[in-house]
Amino acid sequence: MTDIQAKILLVDDDARSLMAMETLLTGPGRVVITADSGQAALRQVLRHDFAVILLDVRMPRVDGFEAAELIRQREQSRHTPIIFLSAVDKLEEDVFRGLASGAVDYLFKPVVPEVLNSKVSVFVELYRMRERVKLQALRQGEERFSLLVDSIRDYSILLLSPEGTVTSWNPGARLVEGYEASEAIGLNHAAFFTAEDIGRGYPSLALEMAAAAGQHEDEGWRVRKDGSTFWCNVVMTAMKDEAGRLSGFARVARDLTERKAAEEQLRKIAVDLEQRVSERTQELRDSQLRLRDLATELTLIEQRERRRLAGELHDYLAQLLVLIRIKVRQTSVYVKEAAPTALLMEADQAIINSLNYTRSLVAELAPPALQEFGLLEGFGWLADQMQNHGLTVTVKKNIQQIVLDDDQAVLVFQSTRELLFNVLKHAGTKQAEVTIDKNSDGHLVVTVRDEGCGFNLDEMLAQDGQRKRFGLFSVRERTEAMGGRLEMTSGANQGTCAALIVPYWPAVTHAEIKPGPASSSTSMPVTEPESSRSVPSRASGGGLFSTPTDVAQGRVLRILLADDHAMVRQGLRSILEAYQDISVVGEATDGEEAVGMAELLTPDVIVMDVNMPQMDGIEATRRVKAKWPAITVVGLSVSTPAQVEARLLEAGASCYVSKEAVGEQLYDAIVAAVKRGAALCSTENRTKGKS
Repeated sequence: MTDIQAKILLVDDDARSLMAMETLLTGPGRVVITADSGQAALRQVLRHDFAVILLDVRMPRVDGFEAAELIRQREQSRHTPIIFLSAVDKLEEDVFRGLASGAVDYLFKPVVPEVLNSKVSVFVELYRMRERVKLQALRQGEERFSLLVDSIRDYSILLLSPEGTVTSWNPGARLVEGYEASEAIGLNHAAFFTAEDIGRGYPSLALEMAAAAGQHEDEGWRVRKDGSTFWCNVVMTAMKDEAGRLSGFARVARDLTERKAAEEQLRKIAVDLEQRVSERTQELRDSQLRLRDLATELTLIEQRERRRLAGELHDYLAQLLVLIRIKVRQTSVYVKEAAPTALLMEADQAIINSLNYTRSLVAELAPPALQEFGLLEGFGWLADQMQNHGLTVTVKKNIQQIVLDDDQAVLVFQSTRELLFNVLKHAGTKQAEVTIDKNSDGHLVVTVRDEGCGFNLDEMLAQDGQRKRFGLFSVRERTEAMGGRLEMTSGANQGTCAALIVPYWPAVTHAEIKPGPASSSTSMPVTEPESSRSVPSRASGGGLFSTPTDVAQGRVLRILLADDHAMVRQGLRSILEAYQDISVVGEATDGEEAVGMAELLTPDVIVMDVNMPQMDGIEATRRVKAKWPAITVVGLSVSTPAQVEARLLEAGASCYVSKEAVGEQLYDAIVAAVKRGAALCSTENRTKGKS
């Protein structure tokens, strides 16, 4: 049989890629046809019958997915194997979409030549086998007539009596059945059946069915003279005389063992391909899970690195800038000439600008409200930031507390931020609403809602532009990685509602550590000699300025500095010790140490940095005011978000001063805070006396 030529269609809008694949796949028995667009591919499919189609996913006008759907709609090409090729679309949803459209495989560029050639070879061989079977079936009818005329040798043609006895035998019967004419004539046709068929009475049944219907066709195993079996097609035709009486049967048999073997081979190949597809699908699912875990870990690594960089900027650069500004302000007092003074003021302004820029970098890298106060306060900060971008966000808190671990909180925060930026970019509205709640399952639900133009979710996910849908895809992946899900509803001119539903297992908070006396190794430098001050009793509440009269009489205020940066403490000390009514009695390097030194030194005022290790300034302030309410606390911080100031004042601080303004404001803030506290104390004493 003449070898069948297999046609291969290559479709790619990249001429170089097309040429490379054509060179690779060209070979004996193959005809490679190329197309540079989806439209050209469809025209070629109308003209030719292909063994396999290699289809690029990303093409202008008609992309690979659309071309595949159109090819599948045509009956002649419905089952043509399609292999998708893609250089950029490695997302699992595209792979699943390609396989769901009927593709047999989905490969990523650059393709390994050996792999591509091997896969194409499989489908080329399948095509040739199918064509051979088709040709055999087509020729079968033609060969019956020609072989009957030319004393057929590939067919066994017998004439049977009404009882099934062989009465006539053609030369071809010897090749098929193995009997000579003299041996076959007189045999009952049951001799050609297997013992199993004879046992169930099938030879007689075949005659009865042929007599009743006029003809009976069957395929099955038959037996030759030597006992070997072969797969045979048998057509039994009833012969009747003019009166309609049965005169016998014409039996035409054809050996189809080769075709049966080919069909069995095709079946095995199909089973093998199905198994491969199943294995590849499972591999893709496993790969999707691995990629999702990797993407989540990369997001967390990014956020940790952001926090580290923000910490470096806040703890070192910002503190150094504060110290430099303190020194500049102190130096300006001693400079009387106009020109140097102007230069110092310009330097001071440059430092202020640097501090502002540093604060903005810290906020962008790691929102301080999220890091210091948790997710609820982080959403409030996010709403303020979106206002700067032109989007007004209303935050509705239906729960009062969210206790999540840092990684989970960051993922929820970043996903909400991404959804708000989607509103800003695509919704065509300047307003959005964020609602924080829990559902009946106890899961945390963060809903982002807008009343913008809306969209068709299925159409949006089917768009060519990967960037248009990557945001939602990444949000979905993050949420599913936490065991949650993203639910979206939207419609044209009906707005959009996106709900992040996350399993909520509140993190266990550590028990508060009660402050104790500082150890002997704790550094507590006391600068005021014992002989020059009188230490009030702890029973009096601490502090020398119990009334406004004490301040007026020029008493010295005893100050404790609490800051984890030694250079900043040195700068604060140099500022305060320039005043005769101020005495710095000690320095603490963190919140716990500040609480312990408050008990030992009973200062009038604690200048408390908000951000400190071990225990932050807010918690330290809360403990100091709970035990020694007469001690005045003045808060300090490089950053000045409203949440920080509010929390500090709630903890009991009298006021809050930005570190960049300590040179101008710290002393006045201390004196004013002491006077307010003394006045309040006096009022309370008078009220108690009257009662």
